Amino acid sequence: MCASVLFSACSRLNVSQFEVQRPSRITVPREVKKVYIRADLVDETNDKLGIKNQVLQQLADELNRFGRFKVSVVNTLDGSQFDSEKETVAIIQGEVISGGEVDRGQFTDLATCTGGISGRLSSAGAATITNEAITLDNWRGYVCRRGTFAGNTAELALSSAFSMAGLNDVIPPKNQVVRIYDYKNISLFAQANFSFNMIGLSRETLAIRADSASFGRSITEKDSYRNIKESHLISLTLGSLISITRIPIFPIPNRQIALASRSNPKKIFYGPKGLAIPGIYDLPPKEKRNVIQQLVKRTLESFIRTISPYKQMVNAEIAEGGRAKAGNLLKEGKSQKARKIIEEIPQEKRESQDWYNLGLSYEAGALSVQDYEDARRFYITALEKSPGTKLYAQGVARIRRYLAETKTLAGQTQ
Repeated sequence: MCASVLFSACSRLNVSQFEVQRPSRITVPREVKKVYIRADLVDETNDKLGIKNQVLQQLADELNRFGRFKVSVVNTLDGSQFDSEKETVAIIQGEVISGGEVDRGQFTDLATCTGGISGRLSSAGAATITNEAITLDNWRGYVCRRGTFAGNTAELALSSAFSMAGLNDVIPPKNQVVRIYDYKNISLFAQANFSFNMIGLSRETLAIRADSASFGRSITEKDSYRNIKESHLISLTLGSLISITRIPIFPIPNRQIALASRSNPKKIFYGPKGLAIPGIYDLPPKEKRNVIQQLVKRTLESFIRTISPYKQMVNAEIAEGGRAKAGNLLKEGKSQKARKIIEEIPQEKRESQDWYNLGLSYEAGALSVQDYEDARRFYITALEKSPGTKLYAQGVARIRRYLAETKTLAGQTQ
């Protein structure tokens, strides 16, 4: 398992990350340059979290960042803002929906424990028990937890310890502790229903999308653990036994029993009203802001990619070796420096890894179609020098797709 984890980590590190531009899913006529987000035509009736303004402003910021459109958020739109007989503009309108729920309740947890001496553990035992799994019974200080070992294994371990001490007839003590704890499940969601409409000499709706994102977390209330029942099946005192034998005995789980039920079945768990919306104390303010920001971003992503060219981070594997040893520079994002070092090596002395990494440097720093063409040529050269190399073939296929996309992009942006 460790080997696989290490290999995975190394594989992720041996890549170059760079940004590429992708074409939109639909082609908006190139004469459409201005986009107005009509805040007055975006319904907020079901915006329980009050995020409408944030959604609209982030939509405008993202579209402006990609450069295809000049986007403004407006409350009204009249003839003074554009000439409908000379230019065609786009209008975004729709609906923002958001909300959340807090589900509060109690769980009952039953732990069966074997062994224990006044709440003290040997160092070996303590190291195996995590804080989240521990409960202490009040009667003997036994440390109890829900375990993952089979009952007979636990019995065998303790029986062996007693046998070594010459006490074959001694039965390990068992305790059962029932505890309850309070929990709350928090969920937040956001949804945006938008349409993209062209207005000019003619009117046309190009896109209608409904996208959503959600967040959920289950939280156990701090300091809510409390034992409500303790069953002491065998009351055997081990203090003198331990002091004589010096055997390090620690609680070993006998079996795993987990009960998820209401602690008070007579109490109405779900009332006739819906669950409450998360309040200011259910999530820390800073975390809530970050969560909502991510929800808004994810909700808008598909709509933006439908109407506008967008930028995307790409990971491409680096070829190890070569005379230039430029792999580390590509990992660090220094594609221009890597290109310069490789190009200083005479072509006849470049190895296949050099040709591939040279293509990768052109691809990562591409500013024009010619850069992609050069990258494809270098990838093909690497493949010719080392036929059948999967990495080089992937580079050729990847760049061919980019070249096909650039033709679509040219029609959308030029």
